[in-house]
Amino acid sequence: MQKLVFFLAAFSWSPFIFGQQSNGFPDRTVPAIQIQTQRNVELLGFAYFLGYEGRQLENNDTYLQGRAIRKRDWYGYGLSLYRQYKIYENSKHLAVVVAFAENIWLDYLIHLLLQLDDFPNAKLKDEIRESAYLRFSAKRDPEEARKNVALFIEAMNQLYREVDFDTYFRKSQSKYANALAQVEKGLPDKRFIPALEDFYGQRFDRYTLVPSLTIPTGMGFGVSYTLQDKTPIFHVFGPFGLQNFSNESNLDMGFDDRKHLLELSTHEFGHSFVNPAIDQLPQELITETETLFAPIKSDMSNQGYTRWKACLYEHFVRAGEIIIAQNLGNHADAQRLKAHYIEDRKFIYLPAIVEELETYNKTRTHSYQQVVETAMRKLLKTVPKKSTE
Repeated sequence: MQKLVFFLAAFSWSPFIFGQQSNGFPDRTVPAIQIQTQRNVELLGFAYFLGYEGRQLENNDTYLQGRAIRKRDWYGYGLSLYRQYKIYENSKHLAVVVAFAENIWLDYLIHLLLQLDDFPNAKLKDEIRESAYLRFSAKRDPEEARKNVALFIEAMNQLYREVDFDTYFRKSQSKYANALAQVEKGLPDKRFIPALEDFYGQRFDRYTLVPSLTIPTGMGFGVSYTLQDKTPIFHVFGPFGLQNFSNESNLDMGFDDRKHLLELSTHEFGHSFVNPAIDQLPQELITETETLFAPIKSDMSNQGYTRWKACLYEHFVRAGEIIIAQNLGNHADAQRLKAHYIEDRKFIYLPAIVEELETYNKTRTHSYQQVVETAMRKLLKTVPKKSTE
């Protein structure tokens, strides 16, 4: 499970239409940045804490690595839900959910759940692409995957009814209102979407921020899908820091950090631009540079990036963050991010990638896809030659 929309209409904000036009697409009005909570995401996070994380935290006195914060405080809201709903931890419906989800990453599950109708009335739609649920079969068999995902979705429907999740939402309205208000206050300014679209040379139909109280603190996911020729992208994220939710008159649900919201949104939205560009590279470029993973494999794996391709996604997304921060005039932040990613997070191939992207950013004589390939060929030149002896 570790690998692993009740849309609150009363507490959602109207679309933020800025009336600006993107430099890269001069005939197009920039779409709204929307903010919403999403029922299916909330139930997934709830199931994660109820079926896995909660009991691990219950009597855990350990601290976050390098920080004087106990883990059970950091994940305090999820732990509080576990304690409230502990009587359901042996639910047969929860058992089905956990059994299917334990070997699937949360971002993949979120990608699927965003395309479904709201629980407890969700079902797999015919128009949802096979790739959105194929991992529900270990053999990647489409027929088996479709059968299994239907069982998973129905178990989620039943879990929703069993724990009466509607009542949870009614009781938690003030907390969700606080979260949405904090995100609205820190919303990136009107230059943000044009900066993304202009740098990557691509546009999407909708940009949505999805703050979640049940997704673990510190987690964030970039998700996109295409249905009926429309491609929205989402940034789904848990709280940024410690929360105060015991006093209704003094709520702080952990989203009040404008700079972090901007940087995390640049990162997670960035995946929807970057990942397809990496996926379109000639396969030999991925294969022939794979030996570069060895020097950083341990550091990357500790951050959840266990494959070379995933490591490449992260390198190019983070390189994009640095350039976009510069383009927005946030030069000190760009330098801080670059130093943090290279020195602390060990993304040691960033300098070579950033150098290529800075040239592209100034000249725009090639597409983003082309500069990604150019940067990869530059990395290929650093691969040690095999001995012929």
